Amino acid sequence: MATPVMESYLETIYNLTMEEDAVIAARLAERFHITPPTVSETLSRMVKQGLITLDARKNIHLTDDGRTLAESGLRRHRLLERMLVDMFGLDWTEAHEEAHRLEHGLSPMLEERMLTVMGSPETCPHGNPIPAPGRNPTRYLADLGARRLTAATGGEDVVVVCISEVVEDESALLRYLGDRHIRPGAHITVRGHDHERGVTASLDGQDVDIAASVADKIWVRSAP
Repeated sequence: MATPVMESYLETIYNLTMEEDAVIAARLAERFHITPPTVSETLSRMVKQGLITLDARKNIHLTDDGRTLAESGLRRHRLLERMLVDMFGLDWTEAHEEAHRLEHGLSPMLEERMLTVMGSPETCPHGNPIPAPGRNPTRYLADLGARRLTAATGGEDVVVVCISEVVEDESALLRYLGDRHIRPGAHITVRGHDHERGVTASLDGQDVDIAASVADKIWVRSAP
């Protein structure tokens, strides 16, 4: 039986895989603010339970069972966020926090009902894909040709695809971006990059400076 901690690990591993980052123990220790030995101990239990494998370079990979559990947790969380924003009018930070409180109590029956009533939405309010039959969310960013805002070039017009969930404090990031109206679908013109100021951009006719650490969490694609 996977513990809540294991489920959080699985979801983070899944998201790192979608973002095509190397999944190693150090990234999990950084993400959850815990010591490497603690991470290693949990990973060893997850290997024994058949949820993950480790290759020769100690990269972490989900097994089929691990992927199923990760997608189940992410589906519940992202569906709840979508419902709370679209049907109850919460902003995306409130929805994110409430979904964390509600997701473990969501039954499979209610989950299926939500999918039906909401028309099987493809993404959460933050633009991340909602796992569902026939979809491969780990290919979502690659299939869209998405990249981090920090990789966009000066003068380029881009559209925000999603906000990374591999962050230390998601609520703080969402508040920061919400205050600047940087959301999925927003059109941004990149003005330039600066080591101190990060990315200088134009959004809705207004110039905005986006810290490099924040811009690295914004996934974009070229504007049509």
